[in-house]
Amino acid sequence: MPIVPLKLRPTVTSEFTPALNEAGISSSNLIRFKAGLPEKLGGWQKFFPSSVPGIPRDIHPWEDLNQVDHLGIGTVGTGTLLGVITVGVLQDITPQQIVSNFPPNFSTVGGDATIGIADPNISGVTVQDAIFFNTPIAIGGLVLQGLHQITEITGTSSYQIEFSAAAVSTATGTGTLPSFDVISGSQLVNVNLPLHGLSAFDEFTFPIPTVNATSGITINGTYTLTEVPNVNSFTISSNTQSSATTSFTMNNGSAQLLYYIALGPQAGAAGYSLGGYSDGGYSTGVVPDAQVGSAIIASDWTLDNWGEILLACPKGGGIYQWSPNGGFLNTQVVSTAPPFNNGIFVSMPAQILVAYGSTVGELDSTGRVLTIGDQQDPMIVRWSDQQDYTIWLTSSTNQAGSYRIPRGSLIVGGLQGPQQTLLWTDLALWAMVYQGLPFVFGFNEIMTGCGLIGPHASCAMQGAVYWMSQNNFFVLAGGGPRSIPCTVWDVVFQDLDEANQSKCVAAPNSAFDEVVFFYPSLSGGTGEIDKYVKYQVGGSWDYGTMARSAWTDQSVLGQPIGATPAGVIFQHETSPDADGGPLLASFQTGWFAISEGRDFMFLDWFKPDMKWRYFNGSATSASVQVTIETAAYPNSSVTTFGPFTMNETKEFINCRLRGSLVRLTFSSSDVGTFWRLGNMRFRMNPDGRR
Repeated sequence: MPIVPLKLRPTVTSEFTPALNEAGISSSNLIRFKAGLPEKLGGWQKFFPSSVPGIPRDIHPWEDLNQVDHLGIGTVGTGTLLGVITVGVLQDITPQQIVSNFPPNFSTVGGDATIGIADPNISGVTVQDAIFFNTPIAIGGLVLQGLHQITEITGTSSYQIEFSAAAVSTATGTGTLPSFDVISGSQLVNVNLPLHGLSAFDEFTFPIPTVNATSGITINGTYTLTEVPNVNSFTISSNTQSSATTSFTMNNGSAQLLYYIALGPQAGAAGYSLGGYSDGGYSTGVVPDAQVGSAIIASDWTLDNWGEILLACPKGGGIYQWSPNGGFLNTQVVSTAPPFNNGIFVSMPAQILVAYGSTVGELDSTGRVLTIGDQQDPMIVRWSDQQDYTIWLTSSTNQAGSYRIPRGSLIVGGLQGPQQTLLWTDLALWAMVYQGLPFVFGFNEIMTGCGLIGPHASCAMQGAVYWMSQNNFFVLAGGGPRSIPCTVWDVVFQDLDEANQSKCVAAPNSAFDEVVFFYPSLSGGTGEIDKYVKYQVGGSWDYGTMARSAWTDQSVLGQPIGATPAGVIFQHETSPDADGGPLLASFQTGWFAISEGRDFMFLDWFKPDMKWRYFNGSATSASVQVTIETAAYPNSSVTTFGPFTMNETKEFINCRLRGSLVRLTFSSSDVGTFWRLGNMRFRMNPDGRR
């Protein structure tokens, strides 16, 4: 009887009909292709023994100046966490905030930019803390707005800040909040604000909403001034007509300050830079008392490092910094940076911090000094000065600046590619090319119809950039950007949970030339990532079930690290198993046509060709189960044989079956084992007609 080889194509294909997928693989789970042969995927072990609170959205490894390795983690949902794992210890550095609705007392001195503030609602703030004026406040010829660092502590509940302009007059008191006059049937709103310093067509921001039930008017966001009748008032246009003639004051006349708390409570011996490492100033003293705030609630995070400093940005929030050698500091807001951003990354080699979906630049309320405003624009890119992430205001002596992408509705994400800095909108890919002064960056739209599906759905690997769009996969390499033909397109995009598509993650595994795209599926129904599709550079695809909501490639911490939506952090390619348990690898072939005419074929021997050993390990206990199915034609009934067990000692399987089509399913659940499938063969002969 003749021996017939059944060698498989090195990719999974779900787009073909059953009869067209001969010599192909139709479905898979937890496999990869090595030298064109299917094998069991590398396993994983816990990187950190306990789960972290919240759902991880970004993780970032780096090394400090003392050659100590760290892993930053940003999570969302209940129990939002910004944390750092160092030498097996988790430190909570989640930004803390306090909202004060108690009217503070202010003091100004004419000709001096120092503002004194006494707020009995707080105590124990430090010079590492900062404040943001949620309500603009007029006093001493200034309108206090924006984000400011506390520069000096003058009492238990009093402190000073430095404003961007000097006060016009000496004054004390609670200051004046904006008040609004509206007329029935009109959209025009007259805003009363002493010595506002604005002109017609300037913009002014009201950071928190003021709702007036009597008129049906809500004041919130940035407005263009339509008229400026005098130095104490200006006119804006509301989105709706007023239903009554009335007057009201912003936030019901109550000033509101937002405190960014940098000095956190003592974390005992658990923290890397707490306790014995850097008590007090450096290594002596006691832990100072700190104002305890409330941890922020984030919907997403982007993380990067500036040397040994971790930089973190919660979506829609400020930019925070944390030093491993910072003593008792939690993440400290960069008070000179834009207060609202959707994400950040470091652009190299110029070493410039880039923020996208950032804050509008505008004149301050005095109209005299350029500042960064309070209104977020999803299409604005801002960047810091070269080699200084604390300088963001443009001047002739630095390289800070901004640019608004002209097309699209929002900037989804960005990263530093091998040759250039890249930004994705919802529609297109843009190159952000460093040029130096005077323009600093040049912006070019290099491809349309390839918008990014989510902020973490792009990655750089081996000199190329890969990303996932709303309906395809793309690569940017030496020949320019192009789509990647995907042989399992329908498996992914027909099951993609579009309501949660922004959670998709691009996960490079450079040791195997693989990019994994994790995505939430409709079939899973959880709204969280539960499936993956994997592309191996060269053209092979496979897919399966695995949940990783954040990922980082090989780094100072070793092999790739992935985090699950449940907050469990694993290190991959470290084991043949799934954290000590079975790794359930499997795949199913397409139909092989073993008879083209009316005749059936008789198959009595299946001869496996396997590699069993895992590196230098033993294979004596390794086994793979093979199930063989036959059919007369693609849509006919299927006859199943097996499963049969293959192992290192098995020379052949005596299966004894007949049909015109045959397909095979391979699966394994052994612990501590590895396998790779080679050139399998059948012994067969004609076996009569149907």
